[in-house]
Amino acid sequence: MKKIFFSIIGFVGLVFSARAQVITTSPASFTAEDEVKIMVDVSNVPALVNVEPLYLWTWFPSEPPPGNGQWEASNEERKMTKEGPNKWSVTFKPTDFYGKPPAEITQIKFLVKAKNATGDLKTPDITINVDPLVYTPSVFRTFPKVIGKNEIVTVYLDQNLAPDLITQRMKPSTAEISLFKGADQVGITKTVNLKDDGNKLWSYTFFPLSFFNLPATTVIDKLKIKFKGVGTDAEGNPIPAESPVFEKGLDDLK
Repeated sequence: MKKIFFSIIGFVGLVFSARAQVITTSPASFTAEDEVKIMVDVSNVPALVNVEPLYLWTWFPSEPPPGNGQWEASNEERKMTKEGPNKWSVTFKPTDFYGKPPAEITQIKFLVKAKNATGDLKTPDITINVDPLVYTPSVFRTFPKVIGKNEIVTVYLDQNLAPDLITQRMKPSTAEISLFKGADQVGITKTVNLKDDGNKLWSYTFFPLSFFNLPATTVIDKLKIKFKGVGTDAEGNPIPAESPVFEKGLDDLK
């Protein structure tokens, strides 16, 4: 059964008005693979002012399992979180929530309603655009592009795009991965064996916190990674070689 994850966090995101209600998203833009928090302020929707609780009713890209329920009795799975007077939120990853592949999630269409919406106890329809998953070629990248400390992440080294000769020509075998909070390292540096994906593309997949055996409450905001392998000197003899250090910011979305 798919679950919605609710959280209470400050918002720095996209704010827009859909007729009377104000909708806020965090992050401001997101793909179908990113966790997003949607908050709706119904202060200017007279039919819903001071009505509690409120529920999400969504139909595009599909009705999510186990369904919205009935118009007169919303499914409890769709109950939203109260953030303040007349402010309600819901947080989810679109692919998990709707059970659809990213290519089918171009928009999210929904409204907010009372459990029994008879008598028009609802907002107008709301549409939020979802960014497409865009592959941007680069020597170092991650999938997904936006990641959290509890999200599975794959790091990639594409030697074909490396700007320096050492990274281009070496044969990578391992990567050194470290986690940081600001300038301070969290935990120890770990060395991992890379997967050869062919055509000079190398990768490794892991969960940041569990991989480093850190508590769930640990605060981290970036990872650093350096790829290492074997190169050759001017005479063709094997010598140790390594890439520059790459950094990736982490978004604490959960």
